[in-house]
Amino acid sequence: MDAGEIALVGAVAGIVASIVGAGGAVVAARLTGRYQSRSQHAHWRRQVRRDAYAAFLNSVAQFNELRRSYREWTLLGQSMPEGTVDRLRELIRNIEKALFIVELEGPPDTAAQAGTVMRSIADWQASVIVSEFRAARGVPPRDDVPSGDAMHGQINQSVAGFKAVARTALDAPDTTDRASWT
Repeated sequence: MDAGEIALVGAVAGIVASIVGAGGAVVAARLTGRYQSRSQHAHWRRQVRRDAYAAFLNSVAQFNELRRSYREWTLLGQSMPEGTVDRLRELIRNIEKALFIVELEGPPDTAAQAGTVMRSIADWQASVIVSEFRAARGVPPRDDVPSGDAMHGQINQSVAGFKAVARTALDAPDTTDRASWT
């Protein structure tokens, strides 16, 4: 081989190496972009869930605060301040709205536990209504209707269960189907 052919082979090899190197860089950039996109989506999804869980728990906390006051008034034989019943209804509506978002954003087990919280609140509300209705008419309480005190513990237990499930859901890796992210 003469010097010209060697130079030509060297130039061709250099061009091939440049093409391979550039192709590798493009593939690496694309893979990095995909990873970053997935990471950002997972972070966004976790934030949306956390906000939904926080809104739900905040609504429940407001309800619990008024519910505890109601319990104290009842134990002391005091009547509720005017507007308390309307405020309780408003707080329950807020919990229902927050529940819908948890059901939409959360995994099924988190949504189911949030539903358990809502049912325990509805059960408390029903027991209070029945008790007050019977008391207003001088009828003794029924044995088959749980007392407000019994429902108090049930609500607290269901909220603790929701917190545990929500924490687990937030700590778990995002398993959203990403097949369409190419």
